[in-house]
Amino acid sequence: MAHIPPAHSTLATYSPPALPRTVLAVGTAPLLVLLVFTLVVLRVMDVDTALACLAACAVWVATEMHGWQRATDRYNAEYVQRHLIWRSSDTLLALSTHEYTNAETRVFVLRYLAAGRVLRPDGPLAQ
Repeated sequence: MAHIPPAHSTLATYSPPALPRTVLAVGTAPLLVLLVFTLVVLRVMDVDTALACLAACAVWVATEMHGWQRATDRYNAEYVQRHLIWRSSDTLLALSTHEYTNAETRVFVLRYLAAGRVLRPDGPLAQ
């Protein structure tokens, strides 16, 4: 039977939100752009209508990506407040290299430590 460490000696799993609408927008928009381009080339769609469709796709993707980034930033801030900020850097380093810490959590904690224990809300932590 595997040895399970006490809860205080492990870090909570880092799992930022995955928003299916963002995945749909990022995956579908290029297909819509290709379809619109094809319809313009085949002279089935007017160029003005095609430009409106392209602008709508751009706005759709930008809106969804912005929502995803805000949700990720909010999750990162909550994760740091709940699990990282109150622990020392040495403890975080030891916990991040623990065998029970998954890779995504390890990367997030090590990047947090490398950034001088500063969470950058506008995107990824400093490399």
